[in-house]
Amino acid sequence: MRLTRSSAVLAVIGVLLVVAAAIVRFVVVPSATQLPEDLDVTLEFEGTYNGINPAVLSGGATEVLARDVPIEATRNVSAGDVDGGSEIVTRTDERTVGTAEPAITEVSFNVDRETAEAGPAPAGADDVQDAEGLVFTLPVDPSTEEGTYEYWDQYTLQAAPVTFEGEETFGGRDVYRYESLSEGELADPAALNLPTSLPKETLAALAPGLDGLVSPELLAALPAVLPSLPAEIPIAWTSRTTTFVDADQQLGATIAGGSIQEITGSLDLGVTTVDVPFATIDIYSTDDSIEDRGDEVADQAQLLTLVGTVLPIALLVIGLLLVVAALLLARRAAGRTAAADRTGVHTA
Repeated sequence: MRLTRSSAVLAVIGVLLVVAAAIVRFVVVPSATQLPEDLDVTLEFEGTYNGINPAVLSGGATEVLARDVPIEATRNVSAGDVDGGSEIVTRTDERTVGTAEPAITEVSFNVDRETAEAGPAPAGADDVQDAEGLVFTLPVDPSTEEGTYEYWDQYTLQAAPVTFEGEETFGGRDVYRYESLSEGELADPAALNLPTSLPKETLAALAPGLDGLVSPELLAALPAVLPSLPAEIPIAWTSRTTTFVDADQQLGATIAGGSIQEITGSLDLGVTTVDVPFATIDIYSTDDSIEDRGDEVADQAQLLTLVGTVLPIALLVIGLLLVVAALLLARRAAGRTAAADRTGVHTA
């Protein structure tokens, strides 16, 4: 069976459409599910601060305890250099407690565009931090199996296991809820405006306000201990942070999240070390941020469905129909030719 010119054209177009469907499904779609090169996401949080007033450590306040002080925070995640399957991602966190000056931290990670996990910094990239695990989002089609993920805690510079906590709906999107608990020495107290030592005179002034935070026996013994202490009393800070991530079930993108951070200061008093619960910082995404993020992810999911499902199927179906049409035309033309040969009559 020979193809006529018209059937040959249809067959070629049909085959090209089938090939295009395969390219879209197996080349374009995997690329579209990676972290985008123009990544730029901002989340907003609100919450409360409870604990020792940070200003008293520098003599800037007399009120020792601060209760339910409002917190406003933002996190921006943006992409930098892209190198094949990895890209440099910068995460900027800004947190304001009450009327205090904002505490701002900025760190860059080398992130795998497919798994969303951070890794070693590229050679020569001094401004990129070595890290492990997830740093801001989960990959597309996230897993709910235990032990699959770890989450990087910037306060203690370590990764901690992620646990799956259930399902919920936020911002119009179905999400998986995850938690991670990290505890250890605070790596950079200065980033939270925390000193590494406390003047002896400041400790003496603080002592009456520590009632309920440290044992009464220690408070009673403190006046006798103070004369033997150095002028500057070292403080070692520890952080215990529970991180919450509510990730889109389809794309893995963070719709909402937050954290509860408990900071403890350990004062070296020579004869003993005193652990003082310093602060509990509790924040979570604002309602407006959740709605805005839900809308953004819904648009991304719709586009991915169009490119990843609708377009390949449409191209495949149309391509196969054209190939079938070409074969039918060729068969019909072959039938006419055979009939003409039998009768000896040929049409032009």
